[in-house]
Amino acid sequence: MIPTRYEYYRARAREHRALAQRAASPEQRTMHDRLVGAYTGLARKYALRQTVSLRA
Repeated sequence: MIPTRYEYYRARAREHRALAQRAASPEQRTMHDRLVGAYTGLARKYALRQTVSLRA
């Protein structure tokens, strides 16, 4: 199955969150934390949105 962009970016964020927790240096931790933020933002952008229509 091909993942959606949302699923792909969420997976990358989880991966970098785990890497940040295991980082050997503060610089590596900071880099991975920034990537978590970037991938989370992209996932939010591509999240499925429910459409709502109003009918009178």
